[in-house]
Amino acid sequence: MSRGPIWSLALGLPLLLSPWLGGVDSQWSVLFFQLRGQRPAPADPVLLAVDADSLALDQLLTTAERRASSLWRRMGSWPWPRELQADLAVAVLERGARQVVFNIVMAGPSRYGPADDAAFQQRLAPWRQRVVLAASYGTSEQGQLQQAHLQMPLYSFPRVGLTALLLSPQGLVQAIPGRRWFEENLADFAPPHPAPLADVAAGRPTAEAPVGIDFTGPARRLPQVPAWQVLQQPPGFWRGRTVLIGATAPELGDQQETPFGPQSGAQVQAAALATVEQQRGFRAMPAPWSGLLLGGWPLLAGGLLRRGRDAGATAAIAVALAVVGVTTSGLGWALVQSLMPVTFLVATPLIGGGLRAWGQWRQESRERAYLHQILARKVSANLLRDILREPGPIWTQVGGSRARCVVLFTDLVEFTPMGADLQPSELFTLLNRYFEVIAAAVIAEDGLLDKFIGDALMAEFGVPRSRGDEVEALAAVRAALGMRASLAQLNVELVAAGRPPLRQGIGLHFGDVMAGNLGSSQRLEFTVIGLSVIVASRLEGLSRQFPDTPILISGDLLALLPNQLQVKPLGRHRLKGLPDPVDVYGLLDLI
Repeated sequence: MSRGPIWSLALGLPLLLSPWLGGVDSQWSVLFFQLRGQRPAPADPVLLAVDADSLALDQLLTTAERRASSLWRRMGSWPWPRELQADLAVAVLERGARQVVFNIVMAGPSRYGPADDAAFQQRLAPWRQRVVLAASYGTSEQGQLQQAHLQMPLYSFPRVGLTALLLSPQGLVQAIPGRRWFEENLADFAPPHPAPLADVAAGRPTAEAPVGIDFTGPARRLPQVPAWQVLQQPPGFWRGRTVLIGATAPELGDQQETPFGPQSGAQVQAAALATVEQQRGFRAMPAPWSGLLLGGWPLLAGGLLRRGRDAGATAAIAVALAVVGVTTSGLGWALVQSLMPVTFLVATPLIGGGLRAWGQWRQESRERAYLHQILARKVSANLLRDILREPGPIWTQVGGSRARCVVLFTDLVEFTPMGADLQPSELFTLLNRYFEVIAAAVIAEDGLLDKFIGDALMAEFGVPRSRGDEVEALAAVRAALGMRASLAQLNVELVAAGRPPLRQGIGLHFGDVMAGNLGSSQRLEFTVIGLSVIVASRLEGLSRQFPDTPILISGDLLALLPNQLQVKPLGRHRLKGLPDPVDVYGLLDLI
């Protein structure tokens, strides 16, 4: 039904674009973080934070209180003396901390002079193997040139880590760089090159590819102690722990965007270090599995999309495949920290399925239009005689007039699933046979075949010319019974041919309508509108609830033929769109 080669080729379009879809995948990671929510924070590392309170101790403590502590006396506006920073590190190391990691880059001399630099090195000399200093990497624009900068610490310590982290195209902190990144960005600098700060602190080798950071939640989610309270922690608090010293005060800048909102650079580094230590980093799928997925997903999607017999079914399959892609990616992300190409998995079925569904819809529309054109020529002899006898503006001008008539609606019950199993040619043949028998019943009673809507038919008795209310009501009843009988005969033939029988519902109502032409002077359609049309349509729909009496009539119609019909009372029903309940009867036969 659709142009297979075009939509089949479209399945490969996301594969060709996959190198550029990674940026979109980062947005999926943000969504996965939000859906997963916060996780319990690990006990390690603990952040010794240069926070807003530590920078404003003169407002929190009295002068006498500050003089009582050598640390408090020296705390104030940033930057602090490096000797003070060393004393903070020594304080936790002396209390059993496993190591101290500085997230403060000390690339140039201290603003407090050479004595401060000397004091920093002297205080930490006994702990050199348990201290990690920070280096930084950045770029700047100079005219049309981009210049890279690598700032190494002033002091010669054995362990140095690079604070650089990778950002998503949207500017969110995303991953710890891998070896390939270092080879590409630090090749012009003299070795030795520092490894990522988190890898150095955790004592693990740097991965070949980037490792996504597993953020556990918003800022302050990881254990955090204000710097001014370093000595106020209970005994044993620092024992065996990694302590990361860094600035968290917003006024110091270094705020970075994460999936859980802005966090300080120190909090981000703490999350990166926890990710490496717990080995919970997000990694791309191994090459063999990734290749199998990229090659197999379009084939699987194409095979399933081909099963869509119509546009609606194809669209539903495409959406279902996209949901499967998102769900699988989310589970892989959450359970095994695997980064799958989510955008590729979603775009492949949606693009291919969308094109196939569009092609099917166009083909189905042409087929429905042609079927309608053929059946619309079948009008009753009564209507034809009326047109020939009284040709006038009623047939050529827009407008209408009030009339009273019987409106008949009939529709096949549960035909859509049956039609989906038929080839288009078989569907056409079956519908033509069905419409032939039910249209003949209307024409035989001099009714008006108003319109065919899919597998439904609307007809009127009493317009454009009425033979009297009772006569038209009796003609409509005979037409409905004739449809039932003709369908029964057709079903005998269908069953004999191995086809399932057809079921129909019929609704009849008598009342006021507006009859006339709708459209323009170039294209008109004679029809009726009004509340009576709605009642007949709702009765037809209600017939599904009464399979033993598929022909339902209203009390208004029964009132015209009180002693001529054999009916079964079905009670009063409130029909959708109608203000008052309607008396409903199941038509059994003529008396």
